[in-house]
Amino acid sequence: MPLPTSSLSKICNAIREHIDSLGLTTSPADWEVTVTIGAPGINQTSPVTKNTLNLFFYRFEPFGFAADALPGDVQWVKMFCIITAFGVDEDIDSDDRVDFSAGFNELRMLSQVMRLFQEQPVMLIEGDDSGEVWHTQIIQRPLADEHINQIWSTQGDTIYRPSLAYEIALAPIEPVTSSPEVARVASIGAQAHSNTQNQNLLWPTDTDTRFPAVPSITVDTSNPQWAPAIVMVSGTPLERQASLSINFQVPGNAADADFSSFPEIDIWIAGDSAKTNDITIVGQLLQNPDDNKSSGHWIEIAPIENLTADVDSIDIKSLPTPAATHFTLQQSHWTGISASNHSWQLQLFAERHIKYNAVTGLWTDTTANDADIRIRSNPLLISLTRELS
Repeated sequence: MPLPTSSLSKICNAIREHIDSLGLTTSPADWEVTVTIGAPGINQTSPVTKNTLNLFFYRFEPFGFAADALPGDVQWVKMFCIITAFGVDEDIDSDDRVDFSAGFNELRMLSQVMRLFQEQPVMLIEGDDSGEVWHTQIIQRPLADEHINQIWSTQGDTIYRPSLAYEIALAPIEPVTSSPEVARVASIGAQAHSNTQNQNLLWPTDTDTRFPAVPSITVDTSNPQWAPAIVMVSGTPLERQASLSINFQVPGNAADADFSSFPEIDIWIAGDSAKTNDITIVGQLLQNPDDNKSSGHWIEIAPIENLTADVDSIDIKSLPTPAATHFTLQQSHWTGISASNHSWQLQLFAERHIKYNAVTGLWTDTTANDADIRIRSNPLLISLTRELS
């Protein structure tokens, strides 16, 4: 019976497949290399008959900044991998003379690995849940003589071969049952109570809260890695208001909330307005089914692609009129929203996807799946609650 899969094993295998194809859709015709995972003393007990790269994930360390993680939270670890080349002698022209020695082929393989991870140090790996993506970076580490001796002295009779060491950061260890996730802070205020069980009471209507201020901003598009900026614009034509965080209420005395008056919000995007279809709206939705505690989970919404920046600069003293922006957020964009829940919260970002062209030395716009870097804007937060009478 096969063992259950895990996030750790999926990431290790994704790295193996990445090397096996040299980062391409299909392996190059001249890259006839077998890539294996495991201890070299076990995988290479007999003489190799084909050029081979062995990935030995030999050490796992906890991420130092996650000491307060709960049992149901995702645990993050740093992985360390030694990549060892096992080459074979090659007689290309069949004249019974070695054209490329095993040692020469080992250097060839390792140089290709170094080139691959230098050009593509970040891997975006599909997670277990729909829409989940693991962001993993591969960093080369030095191998000291003492370190080499410690590892290879445990590999039996296997002869030491030239090797590379890499750190893979960070890899998730996902729980079977996740802890409930809480809503983001939408605004701040203060009130005093003597009963500690009242933490989920509705905020008094006669007490104001403070929302984050919206600054004017100019995007420096001369920087190839510029980040977009976004704000929400709502209200009547004569009373337009810019927000980074906004709260709405919908009628909700029945089993299902009444979404007939679901809010529509203009999203004002600042970026390179000379370009088209280079911006994507991404985000996460939290749905809380209970009215007295936090018990929901953040899930990815479907990305809204091929958007164009409205302006290069956001001037909060000159807001756009209703429906004048390129994108208006509607209920259909809240992927999977259910009226049976008690409260909802949507977090949004504008995102760019760019890729480095090693030939031209330029960063170019590309698709999310092909991107080397994803650059996100400031967040927007929309909180939706039931209006109970």
